[in-house]
This record gives sequence, C-alpha cells and structure tokens, in this order.
Amino acid sequence: MQEMKETSTTTPEVSEEVKETGEVRTETKRGRKPGRKPGAKPGPKPGAKKGPAEIRMVMQYQNNDTEIAMIEEKVKAQFVAEGHRAGAIKKLDIYIKPEENAAYYVINEKFSGRVDLF
Repeated sequence: MQEMKETSTTTPEVSEEVKETGEVRTETKRGRKPGRKPGAKPGPKPGAKKGPAEIRMVMQYQNNDTEIAMIEEKVKAQFVAEGHRAGAIKKLDIYIKPEENAAYYVINEKFSGRVDLF
C-alpha cells in the first residue's frame, strides 16, 4: 500500500496593520531584471522591424523620372560590359546631371564614363 504523507496547511501570520487596512503587501527584490546586463538599454518593442529602413529615391526632371538605384545598376552593368569584374568596384562616385540627361561616374578613381538617365 501507499503511504500517505501528512501535509500541513499553515496560514501565514498576518500583522495587525494588514488586518486594519485590508492591504496586503508583498516584498519584492529591487535590482536588475534577470537576463539583462547592468546599464543595458531595453530591447526593441515587440513587432518592431530590425535593420535599416527601406529607402526608395526617385529623381524627377521635365516629366521624366528614374530611381537612383536604377542609375547605379546601369553604371555597374556598363562597367561589366567593358570587360571589368563587378567585384572590382571598391569606390563608386556618381554625378547626376538631369539637364544633360546623363549620369557621370568614376570607379576606383581610375575608370570613368557616362550613362543615360531616362
């Protein structure tokens, strides 16, 4: 047969002050929350996106428009078409001149060229 263990049910002592006011106080430990380093900032809010925001830049000139990212792609495509490797681009400067319908570029301070905007 199984032996039954006796369990005692004791009631916690209630101070006279609690009896009078009816308020129950519990003691809590002060300090940092578990799992956080001291001085750490709170984390992102739930549902918040991590990483940089998505940016779309469009240039408009005389009823024409183009995305800035498309200009960069055109420059890289022309550079590769000239026989270079896309991975060789370390520095890329693009100068946009909408009045000439052109974007001029300089790659790695050695190669330069021009692509049409629209």
